[in-house]
Amino acid sequence: MRTSHSRRTTALALIALGSAVTFVGPVGATDLYLAGTIGEVYVGDSETGGFQPLAGACLGSIQALAMDDSYIYAGDNIGGIITFDLTTGEFLNLFFAPDSITAMVMHDGDLLVSEVSGNIHRIDPSTGVVESTLVGPEGIEAMLVLGNDLFVSSALEGIVFKGDAVAGNFEYFGCGCSGPAQGMASDAESLYAADGFGQYVRYDLATGLLMDEGFLPFAISAMVRDGDDLLLSESNGTIHRIDPVTWQELGTLISPIAVEAMQLAAGVSCPWDLDNTGDVGINDFLVLLAAWGPVPTPDPPDFDGDGSVTITDFLELLAHWGACP
Repeated sequence: MRTSHSRRTTALALIALGSAVTFVGPVGATDLYLAGTIGEVYVGDSETGGFQPLAGACLGSIQALAMDDSYIYAGDNIGGIITFDLTTGEFLNLFFAPDSITAMVMHDGDLLVSEVSGNIHRIDPSTGVVESTLVGPEGIEAMLVLGNDLFVSSALEGIVFKGDAVAGNFEYFGCGCSGPAQGMASDAESLYAADGFGQYVRYDLATGLLMDEGFLPFAISAMVRDGDDLLLSESNGTIHRIDPVTWQELGTLISPIAVEAMQLAAGVSCPWDLDNTGDVGINDFLVLLAAWGPVPTPDPPDFDGDGSVTITDFLELLAHWGACP
């Protein structure tokens, strides 16, 4: 652990960086954010690449990224969490988790931040205050939240555990990887995981049964789902687009950095999840209802982009009721 003096020095350096932010343009439907060992966040198109620096972020290696509709959060290996405005790229805030960060996800407006010890801290991203702590398995390398279900990878023989994002109570979900999963993603029926040895597995999302496994000719450092495909990164900066049915490569992107974390722009894969909880439910309906009528911009909950929230948008939300894919 670094001393508080070192952390204050880091904070001053980051605040100085805030005045020299490089913004590359507004968030698009396929924006892919990358971060890694050089302590900067890059953004590009998930189909074509063209990655450019969004801003200087951390003095340590960035291990995790998370985002909501307005902000992107970068967590590093000395425990720092930096907040940027997602629209302008402006540096907004710096606070510290209790220890080095291994993974990070959003749940119910809060950050869930894991340590290698297995502790998972719920942190208010506006204040940096730790609201509660869950005790998970040791050696967490990746997390995935679906509704209130929290999946975590463990260094214990590649086991994935499942618990409640609020209460914890982690239990065995599935095992297939040789080592801890470096990335996880899901669709409506499956959970995908891949480790640092290149092994991939597919679990049945409902039962945890191992449905498929194999090896890719590269080690995985991070994973996200992009539409029907998976994006798998190598630490050397190559990002592979993979068909999760056949596990055949569909294309590659080249990143200018060694990638340790990836995130697609918030809401791309599940725009109907208006409260960012990982599922579409009654709270999302209430958000839609509150916006009923003409809206200033054609953004969710105006799903059809006609300038008004109407019954058509409600039916679109209803068609995607339940856990986000």
